[in-house]
Amino acid sequence: MRGRYVQPKTTIMKKILLTFIAVCALKLSYGQKTEFRISLNSGLFSFYGKSAEKISFINYYDKTQSGYTNNPYASENGLCFGLSGNIKRVTIKNFIFGIDLGYEVLRSKIQINEIFGYTGSSTYQIPAKGQTFFKYSCINLNPFWGYRLATKPINFDLTGGLDLGDCLSTKEDGTATAANGVSYIASGNRNIIKFEIRPRIQIAADYKKFGAYIGYSFGFLMHSINGCHERLLRFGLTYQLK
Repeated sequence: MRGRYVQPKTTIMKKILLTFIAVCALKLSYGQKTEFRISLNSGLFSFYGKSAEKISFINYYDKTQSGYTNNPYASENGLCFGLSGNIKRVTIKNFIFGIDLGYEVLRSKIQINEIFGYTGSSTYQIPAKGQTFFKYSCINLNPFWGYRLATKPINFDLTGGLDLGDCLSTKEDGTATAANGVSYIASGNRNIIKFEIRPRIQIAADYKKFGAYIGYSFGFLMHSINGCHERLLRFGLTYQLK
């Protein structure tokens, strides 16, 4: 008569452990929800640090009728705009994690008070009044995590994360009118920012499918130009698709 096969204790323990893990995973996922949102974004962008300035001048070459701003890294805010979409997971304990992907144009503004010109044989210096916008467009990826304060009918999400910005183009666009009435233009590419990492904190308020948010980002990890760093106060409107 054959004896009955008895499973080793290690095999039984493995099955119990796997069953326990599966049950825990099911319990953890129960009550969770995933949200998909689109955002219309704006904000105020500027530089800070020892090389950031409020006032600069335009270097101008008469023969080519072209110029550039001596220091475009402005400590004065410029208005930004962008569009993004995000996916957000809210757990049963109201913890949040997600990711946001979008396109944005960041701009800062510096005042122009002089023209430093070169005719080809001599130089000149003329008082002027104008401004230059330093702007760069980028694809921004924002992984984030945080906590939801469920205070119905309005929910508040407190999150932190990172902005991972991949720069597509960097340009300056400036105009100034000199004391002699002549207008001078400063324009061109400034290929100095390729990639940026910015820590980011944010608070959002959602009512049904509509929401609004305000956040702050500051750059200092990957990008430093002569002690010049970035700061961005973001705000925007959101709409929940699902």
